[in-house]
Amino acid sequence: MDGCQKALPVVNDGASVILSGSTAATSGTPAFGVYAASKAAIRSFGRTWAAELTGRGIRVNTLIPGPTETPGVTGLAASPDEAAGLLQMLASTVPLGRMGQPQEIGNAALFLASDESSFMTGGEIFVDGGANQV
Repeated sequence: MDGCQKALPVVNDGASVILSGSTAATSGTPAFGVYAASKAAIRSFGRTWAAELTGRGIRVNTLIPGPTETPGVTGLAASPDEAAGLLQMLASTVPLGRMGQPQEIGNAALFLASDESSFMTGGEIFVDGGANQV
């Protein structure tokens, strides 16, 4: 978080800051304790920083993606068949029944970066197919 503080002088007044969160911070995923704790800290940091930066008109929000089909996810598997099984398993945890696509996460980031979200700060957007909402 020290890096964020040091970056503040070059952040323009009225800017939008987007932090990257994780559903692991809200769902209690086994074997992800340290990771989940660090993402929970980011959620708290976002709210605090949003309050601290209101005087400069800087908005701070957290984007929380769900399972997303990326090379990083499929790369966890040892074979194409294993990758297909992994994607199927992850998709089964999502109420919409599928993995998210990078473009869908990007669209939410564009919203947060744009003036369309000008009345939003200290918030979180879950782009997770309903996994943490339903």
